[in-house]
Amino acid sequence: MAFPIEAEDQIRRNVLNISEDHVRKVLESVRELALMVDALSSKADLETMENHLFQIRKLKEEATENKRILLNELAETGMLLMNREDFMRLAVQINEIPDYSEGAAYRINYMVKKKLDISRDMHESLMNLSKNVLKTVSNLRKTILSLRYSRAKAIEVSRSVEIAEYVVDQIYRETEMKIIDAELDIGTTLILRDLAQFLEDIADKAEDAIDSTRVLALGV
Repeated sequence: MAFPIEAEDQIRRNVLNISEDHVRKVLESVRELALMVDALSSKADLETMENHLFQIRKLKEEATENKRILLNELAETGMLLMNREDFMRLAVQINEIPDYSEGAAYRINYMVKKKLDISRDMHESLMNLSKNVLKTVSNLRKTILSLRYSRAKAIEVSRSVEIAEYVVDQIYRETEMKIIDAELDIGTTLILRDLAQFLEDIADKAEDAIDSTRVLALGV
């Protein structure tokens, strides 16, 4: 049975609209996390950190709702799309990012609550890591936005995600060694390692999502 091209185009536009809103919420959660890392270096108070944590949790809920809407749309009308499963896979992949943001934010909040002190050098390493993680997810969003306009542009922009993720990997390794060499108490060491790991996980998940985005670029 053949379906009108106009109907397929409309469904694709609807799915892209939801996907764009979804990745926007995901990116905002990472932006809030980066602000928390910056605030940690400036010794912000607990109220400031808890406000950031609240926003990340709110964005996580909103992103999850976007994912639900998208999956429902694909279940109801997505059979008209040849790449329905790729849209589903992308939605699931990027929706894991706010989970990591929340995990990292919780640890920063705990550090402030317990007044755990770390060196300026450690702060700078974490800030550098979070800044490049934010860049990775921002480039992922740009790639997804490009799907609406140009396959070639989407594939071109997707390379910037891999480059940014590679930089994150390098910074993460250096930061991990700094944490180990800092000779902090075991509790602080574990919290810092978790924090760095969550940040790196965000970039890894963005790189995973870029593969699905490239597949979509070939079919959109």
